[in-house]
Amino acid sequence: MPTCADALQALVEPVAANVRCTDQDLCERLLSSHGGIISFCMELPGNPPQYCWQHRIMLYCQTMTTPEELRHIPLFATLDDRTLMDTARSMESRTYRPGEYIAYEGERPAGVYFVQRGRVRLSRTAPDGREQVLAMVGAGENFNAVAIFDGRGNLATARAMSAVQCLLLPGDALIALIRRHPDLALAMLREMAGQLRSLAVLVEDLAFRSVRERLARELLREARGGAAELTHQELAERTGTVREIAGRALRQLAQEGLVRLERGRVVVLDPDGLARIGDGE
Repeated sequence: MPTCADALQALVEPVAANVRCTDQDLCERLLSSHGGIISFCMELPGNPPQYCWQHRIMLYCQTMTTPEELRHIPLFATLDDRTLMDTARSMESRTYRPGEYIAYEGERPAGVYFVQRGRVRLSRTAPDGREQVLAMVGAGENFNAVAIFDGRGNLATARAMSAVQCLLLPGDALIALIRRHPDLALAMLREMAGQLRSLAVLVEDLAFRSVRERLARELLREARGGAAELTHQELAERTGTVREIAGRALRQLAQEGLVRLERGRVVVLDPDGLARIGDGE
């Protein structure tokens, strides 16, 4: 990653907008020692403020990932300051619009993604075009570590289901960090173990539970404020069925007074009743 010294040299040209400062203390010292040059830059006729060195260097400092930010992510919460500092230097900030694809199944992995805001859907696609949703990843969670460790393509396609802000830790940087900080390796293993357990539950549901039971369990997982913001198609993809079958099962639940169907969402009226169905009673 470039240091602030690199940024200061490159920022003479406005086109060098991809250079990020990674050392705020150094940035401040450079601003102090190069104050005359910076003032001259700011005073150039027709030079917009966003192109002045001071503004742009400070902007890069403000977009740095800090150890404090990482502590809000459960995987990093118990790691020591040195590990967090080294990891923060390698992080890259990413934002995605609703519906935008973040990664494609089978393609070369960019790294591990840590979601700070929003929701990401992970899915795999069959040769006939059917999709199976593997997980919905929210704030504080991560995805795509498997592809970094086994050296193969992305395990799943990742798509933003809302406005998403996340941090990307490139694969090479992650491997280098693990070699220096064994506690990070243990934290990654714990996280991957939890993801494996979730996949085992998904396999159990698909193999042993009916569509009705799977729908009830999914609605309970997704219901926020008493409603699950899901279309019939999304529910079908998550429960391993087709839209028509999911629609019939939902209408049956509505007739029984367990849910109310609205456009783009399902209101849960009787969570205890859905829980009994989900448990096979």
